[in-house]
Amino acid sequence: IGGTLTGVTDLTLSGTLSDGNYTFDTNGNVSGLGTVASGAITSSGIIKTDNATEATSTTDGSLQTDGGLSVVKDAIFGDDVTLISDAAILNFGVNSDVNLTHVHDTGLLLNSSRKIQFGDAGTFIHQSADGVLTITSDTTVDINGATATLDVTGAVTLTSTSTSADGI
Repeated sequence: IGGTLTGVTDLTLSGTLSDGNYTFDTNGNVSGLGTVASGAITSSGIIKTDNATEATSTTDGSLQTDGGLSVVKDAIFGDDVTLISDAAILNFGVNSDVNLTHVHDTGLLLNSSRKIQFGDAGTFIHQSADGVLTITSDTTVDINGATATLDVTGAVTLTSTSTSADGI
């Protein structure tokens, strides 16, 4: 068929339709060499790339976006997740109220209004905005080192009963 089709509501293929850029086969598959320049691609199924090459930001066959990526439900990853920015931020919560920030050559920063909990809300580590580090446990805090030495610079205030192997 040459030219333009107008007024066509249904088209049935008995073979393969191709214009050199895109190929439509009778199984409902579309393959192409071109680019979708505008509009949206909507799928109620899976959008899949069949490339087992390790992905980078420029790997052909991987899913790439020059803008953001929005995932409404869970994201499942089969292996590593890499954030390549020296100031990458991982936000949690509807309002991004908890975040981990990568601080180049230093480590991870948890925003000061939050704490890291272990097991339940009664066991946590927290540093307030004024720099006070709090280690809290429901029962006991054990500090174990290879030399069993605790070095403290500054004052130590004990507000409860303290015991040690030396009875101090």
